[in-house]
Amino acid sequence: MFEILEKKVWLAEEPRITELLVKAPEIARAQRAGQFVIVIPVAGGERIPLTIADKDAQTGTISLVFQEVGASTMMLGRLEKGQRIPHVAGPLGKPTHIEKFDGAVVCVGGGIGVAPIHRSLAR
Repeated sequence: MFEILEKKVWLAEEPRITELLVKAPEIARAQRAGQFVIVIPVAGGERIPLTIADKDAQTGTISLVFQEVGASTMMLGRLEKGQRIPHVAGPLGKPTHIEKFDGAVVCVGGGIGVAPIHRSLAR
């Protein structure tokens, strides 16, 4: 079980955009940019793929940002700080190839896919 340490609602209007900070030490240590997790918000629920928006290997946490548009993401959005997510599997997928450059870099994302870009630029 994966404990929700913080919950933030980015957009309260329908469809809501929510961020969960989840305790997931093994995932936080192994995750690389561009990878995702599969979340099952309630026992017997649907599998939801979500990009890892941020991670902190030292505290063992990952951030998940999602739009509440279907039954499963709405169930996930109803969970509160202190509650637990039954299943979070990952990190999955091929990490994004990143090189170091001198000068300006342009990052492009769309919709909720902007969350990982926002987090990496904030550092």
